[in-house]
Amino acid sequence: MNKMTTKLNNRISLPIYFSIAVFFIFLITVSITGLLFYLAHFFGLLNEDIAHDGTILPVIILIACIIIGTTISAVTSRRMVKTIRMFIEATDRLAGGDFSIRLELKGPPEFKILSENFNRMAEELGGIEILRTDFVNNFSHEFKTPIVSIKGFAEVLKHDDLSKEERDEYLDIVIEESARLASLASNVLELSKIEAQTILTNKGRFNVGEQIRQCVLLLAAKMEKRNLSLNVNVQDLEISGNKELLNQVWLNLLDNAIKFTSDGGEIEIDMKKNVNTVMIQIRDSGSGIHPDALPRIFDKFYQQDTSHSTAGNGLGLAIVNQIIHLHDGTIVCNSTASQGTKFTISIPIGL
Repeated sequence: MNKMTTKLNNRISLPIYFSIAVFFIFLITVSITGLLFYLAHFFGLLNEDIAHDGTILPVIILIACIIIGTTISAVTSRRMVKTIRMFIEATDRLAGGDFSIRLELKGPPEFKILSENFNRMAEELGGIEILRTDFVNNFSHEFKTPIVSIKGFAEVLKHDDLSKEERDEYLDIVIEESARLASLASNVLELSKIEAQTILTNKGRFNVGEQIRQCVLLLAAKMEKRNLSLNVNVQDLEISGNKELLNQVWLNLLDNAIKFTSDGGEIEIDMKKNVNTVMIQIRDSGSGIHPDALPRIFDKFYQQDTSHSTAGNGLGLAIVNQIIHLHDGTIVCNSTASQGTKFTISIPIGL
């Protein structure tokens, strides 16, 4: 019986629900008014003059209907008002920063949809708040660390008793930290510029296979230094896109592969042409990504290494992700800890 009632409630929309409610209020009002007049007549409370009067009786019936109808409406509307108050209270708590609030409204399907949408909104806002907090914390750390380092070594360099080797070593550290700070500022500005774009600009046709080979040549010295083996399987293929932005994608992904692959490891680049897209895979035999970290790798400033000892500022993959989406493409990461990582990028070839 309860299942049948629930099923029926789910099928009754809000307009029908109100129509039924108004009908029953009207029916109950008329029934109670009729019953009261019948009892009044039965017990002789209505005299013949009132009963035959064409003015007084309709006025009495009208007043009785108004009083009874208003009373019944007030009682029955309490449920509706209670639901609205629940919603108002929930929105007040949400506006106050309580993103854990959830609604479980019963009744017409519209209320259930409202409840589901509200809960989804609260969940999304809660996630955004977590991301905002992480962003502020990570940005503060990434920005503060090189400044503190530069300040500390600059103070040490003021000492006259330093040897030339020590002075050169400290100056190298200052130069390195300055470059890190400049890189951070450049990446933040670049990400902000890319995020502000809604339409891809400066599009043109170019050979993506040749572009990837050029990126490999730019990073060849790094790979040789780490004694990494490279297997490249790309062919000449023209696509339509922003050449400069896509160049950043390949450089970022290859640089990450080099960074997180142990000496003597392997990096593989593979390209496949489908009907309307080109699929490019960049795989390494490095340390891999922990399953808990995998969903967050494209977040701004997120780094799996919480100690921040690894070079980088956690913006590279965020930039890559944004550029790929600007090209109406997709990027997927598959990784197993200690077994390597594979990025699969799919981009429309275009006309």
